[in-house]
Amino acid sequence: MQYKRIALVTGANQGVGFQVSKELVANGFTVLLGARNLQRGEAASKEIGPGAVPLQLDVTDRVSIATAAERIHKDFGRLDLLVNNAAISNTRKGSLSLQEYKKITLPSNVSLDEVRAVWETNVFGVLAVYQAMLPLVRESSDARIVNVSSGVGSLTTNADPAYSHRAFYSPVYPASKAALNATTLAMMIELEPAGIKVNLVSPGFTKTNLNVI
Repeated sequence: MQYKRIALVTGANQGVGFQVSKELVANGFTVLLGARNLQRGEAASKEIGPGAVPLQLDVTDRVSIATAAERIHKDFGRLDLLVNNAAISNTRKGSLSLQEYKKITLPSNVSLDEVRAVWETNVFGVLAVYQAMLPLVRESSDARIVNVSSGVGSLTTNADPAYSHRAFYSPVYPASKAALNATTLAMMIELEPAGIKVNLVSPGFTKTNLNVI
């Protein structure tokens, strides 16, 4: 029987997560499609086809995360690949233009509730999933963790006055990705002795529901 690698992708029912899941299945993985809404996850799995398995997973809900980890442990016993993709860019932009949203997300006036909501998914959610899934990752003989970040979170890039999007750097989404980068480094350092690879990837500006203007 061929050894099938097991992957979990969070935020897998749409956008980058959906495409990553589709490509992993095409490459022989069994992919657990993490989705806050199970029905959307089921619809995505049907679209991808055999090899895609829907899994209810809300990265901001510890019970949901624990339940998902228990199911993976019961059904598969391990994780070979964890892709932390789930993210949100805002909760208050609505129909505002980027320029208008920028004006209400300056460090001096940004809603702390807005910052907390975005960081809850993009930073704390990633860390919570990492903690819950790490025992399963350690059961793999060739494990890898991939955290999906963004170039807008780069401190080096945004510190350059010549960077074209520098004016849009804010404590909300960009800073959440900077925090994710820092947290990922901590994961890398922790897992170095175990030989578990941890990578950061930035898919670039892609038209998804995350960044519709």
